Amino acid sequence: MRERNSMIEIDHVSYTYPAPNRVQALKNVSLNIEAGEFVALIGQNGSGKTTLAKCISGFLKPTEGTVRIDGVDTRRMRTSELAQKVGYVFQNPDHQLFKETVYDEIVFGLRNIGMSRDRVKKKVEEVLNRMHLWEFRDMHPFRLGKGQRQRVAISAILAMEPEILVIDEPTTGQDRK
Repeated sequence: MRERNSMIEIDHVSYTYPAPNRVQALKNVSLNIEAGEFVALIGQNGSGKTTLAKCISGFLKPTEGTVRIDGVDTRRMRTSELAQKVGYVFQNPDHQLFKETVYDEIVFGLRNIGMSRDRVKKKVEEVLNRMHLWEFRDMHPFRLGKGQRQRVAISAILAMEPEILVIDEPTTGQDRK
């Protein structure tokens, strides 16, 4: 039964990675996250945090149970529909970055969702300034430090304005400030 205002509903979710290891990473996890809530999952390495994040974002499908985003089972959502609802930032930014410049990293997702050229330009400038990356806009992302690459990856997702933001290890490589 759907609770009022639940954006994310995790209902008895289990996930077992396929052969050869067949490791059960999640077992009978249930959780509701309301619209507007900020939730941090903390735990030891190997406790299933990344697996749960990938189930929420649709990268993995639970072997048992259901994940619903805004009331819709993620198994029934098109990849493009899920990507616009849930923005996922990988634990390692190097698994997410692939364009020749920081600027183009931000542009890529916006063009894929059909944003106009003028709006893309404005949005990229806004996000890069907010994330203190404007001065690096013409640089190749892999010439930046790991913390800066993490901010580029986060910026690319923030620019698309998803309703839900899932960031795996958000403080990787970041300074205290």
